[in-house]
Amino acid sequence: MAQERRKQSYAALRAVLHPLRYRLPVETAVQFGAQLPTIVRGIYYDGRKPGVTPVKMSNEEFFARVRSEFPYAVEGGSEKQVRTVLKSLERHVSAGEWQHLKSRVPNSLAALPP
Repeated sequence: MAQERRKQSYAALRAVLHPLRYRLPVETAVQFGAQLPTIVRGIYYDGRKPGVTPVKMSNEEFFARVRSEFPYAVEGGSEKQVRTVLKSLERHVSAGEWQHLKSRVPNSLAALPP
């Protein structure tokens, strides 16, 4: 049971970090990634292709991408999953970087991070 829970936690983290990484301007994505704990940074950059430009996504597209990368059902849906992951990451990122991150995503997504 514990191993399955770890797999789900890893998958939830990955499913949120990858769409977020592709949504952010490159400079912001790099600054944010630099503040993440080493293991989380590895998940964040896993599969990143150099030179990829940011992808504009509506909230619906962002949540659809999170859902497509997360093979488990989530009580409360993808929005709750995103909020939970971001809330846990907030402890590892400076307050200044967190505010910068929020300022670099569309207003509709900026309401998600704590």
